Amino acid sequence: MSMALVIAAMMAPALMQAQETAPVSAGLDPLRIRIGEHAVISLSTKADGPAVKWPAIGDTITGHIEVIGISEPDTMEMDGAGGPAGKRVVHRFTITSFDTGYWAIPPCKLNVGERAVETEPLLLRVDGFAVEDTAVPADIKPIQRLPFSLIWWARQQWKWIAGAALTVLLAAAVLLLIRRMRKVPQEPVKEEAPMALHQRVLAALDALEQERLWQQGQHKAYQSRLTDLLRGYIEERYQVPALERTTDELMHELRVSPLSNDHQVLLGNMLHNADLVKFAKALPSPQENEQLMASARRFVMATAETDPAHAKA
Repeated sequence: MSMALVIAAMMAPALMQAQETAPVSAGLDPLRIRIGEHAVISLSTKADGPAVKWPAIGDTITGHIEVIGISEPDTMEMDGAGGPAGKRVVHRFTITSFDTGYWAIPPCKLNVGERAVETEPLLLRVDGFAVEDTAVPADIKPIQRLPFSLIWWARQQWKWIAGAALTVLLAAAVLLLIRRMRKVPQEPVKEEAPMALHQRVLAALDALEQERLWQQGQHKAYQSRLTDLLRGYIEERYQVPALERTTDELMHELRVSPLSNDHQVLLGNMLHNADLVKFAKALPSPQENEQLMASARRFVMATAETDPAHAKA
C-alpha cells in the first residue's frame, strides 16, 4: 500500500496539470481488478471542440497490460453538478492484466486540431486470487446421462436434413418447370444486333452523366470514369493498350495511328486536364466538367465515321 501512495503522490502534479490544460481527459474504470478481469480506459473530449486524431493502440500498452478490445468513438451527453454539461466524444479501450501489482499506464499521445497533447497517466492495481490453505480437492462427479433431445439430434444431423430438404425442393422445381414448358409454347428468341462501338461508348457516357457525380462533389471519380471510357474506346478502336499507358505514352503511340492531328490534340487536352484532377487534386469548375463531357461525345462521334463496327451498323 505504501508503494501505491508513493506512486499516486508522484503522479498527482501531472494529473492536476493535465486536467487544467489538456483538452482531452483520460479515465480508468475500475482502478482495481483481479488477474484476468477487465478495465476500461476512456479518452474523452468536447464534441464541439477541434478535431481529434485518436492514438493508434496495439495489442499491448506495457509489458504487463494487454488490450483486448477497442470501441469506436461515441458521442454522449455528460452530466454536471448543475445539469447537463454538454456533449463529449468518448473513445474506450478494454484492457486486462495477468500480473499482480501496481502498473502505470503511460500518457496517450494524440493530436487535437493542430496541437499535440498528452493525457494524464493512470494507475491500475491487479490483485491475485486468495486460495485457502485448508482447501481439499473435490471428488469427480459421476457421469450424467441427459434425456434425448430432438433439437440436439437435429443439430447433429443438420447436413443430412438439409440435403434431403434440398433434394425435395429441386425435384419439385424440376416437375414444376416441366409442367410450365408443356403448357407455354416456346417463342423464338430474337437476337438483337450488337451495338456499334461508338454507340456503346455514348450510352455509357449518358449513364455516367445521369449519375451526377461532379454535382455531388465527386470530381475525381467523375473525370476518372469518363477518361477510362475514352481510353477503352481508343483501345478497341485503334488496338492500342490505352488503359495501360500514361497520357504521354498513349499520345506518343497515337502519333502513328489514323487519328488526325486535331483529334489527337482534343484527346490530349481532355486526358491532361483530367490528370490534374486525379493526381494534382485540381478542382474543376462546373463549366469544365460539362465541357469535358461535350468534348468526349464530340470526339467519339467524329472518330466513329471510319469505325468498322459503325460502318457495319
